[in-house]
Amino acid sequence: MQYNTEAIVIKTVRYGETHAIVTLLTPTGRVSAMAKSAMKPTSRLAAGVRLCAQGTYFMYQGSGMGNIQQVEMVASRRRLHEDLQSAAYAAYFCDLVLSVAPERPHGQSAMYRQFAAILDALVERPQDADVLARVFETKMCHWLGVSPNWRACIRCGEPLTEKYRYHMVEGGFVCQHCATAQDTNQSYAVPSATSKILYLFERTPIEQLGNVKISAATHKALKQTLYYQLVDFGGLYLKSRDILNQLVDAFDRKDGENG
Repeated sequence: MQYNTEAIVIKTVRYGETHAIVTLLTPTGRVSAMAKSAMKPTSRLAAGVRLCAQGTYFMYQGSGMGNIQQVEMVASRRRLHEDLQSAAYAAYFCDLVLSVAPERPHGQSAMYRQFAAILDALVERPQDADVLARVFETKMCHWLGVSPNWRACIRCGEPLTEKYRYHMVEGGFVCQHCATAQDTNQSYAVPSATSKILYLFERTPIEQLGNVKISAATHKALKQTLYYQLVDFGGLYLKSRDILNQLVDAFDRKDGENG
């Protein structure tokens, strides 16, 4: 069977001397395929197997793994390979999608569109990469089904007011009326804007967000909260996240030394 599909490369593994096994995110889910001779510099498939490349992929599907026959490129996103920090964020985003996206044909077109949008935003606004990571993590929580109602207390269901805490064991925000002394070691206070920002990130398409300004304290709370949701409740233990954090910390120390 031959077919064509829009797709974005989310993983490439060298196979033998010149071949590659490529995992693609399509509007209907992820699919893996062989790209023969794609690792040769002169191959017509070379550009189409690079991480974050997007285009129309012409496939041949036999009884086993499919083969990529041809690629019509839409976006190569070269910047994501030329800048170290951008490359680390892009690899993390690909890892998230690889872990969450269902196999074809059980995927969601919304995930494909939002993944393309987050990569485009990373190319256009690399200085906002850390905020973009929080946006995409919030959407991942939603697709995984581990998002609480960010605007309400997980115990009483009432809308959150000025003071509330994130509960690391129960996975959501607890209002000041429901919090007890026993919760002190299992929760931490967060800035009042945290719940509203998470709700905004979850519901708003990435291409409509524009520039988002967040205080350092609120961003720290967002990063910590989303980490617990993805790891403890979503089960996503990703090596790419650890590498990204180490890289960001190294850049932050360098910037501090240079003033």
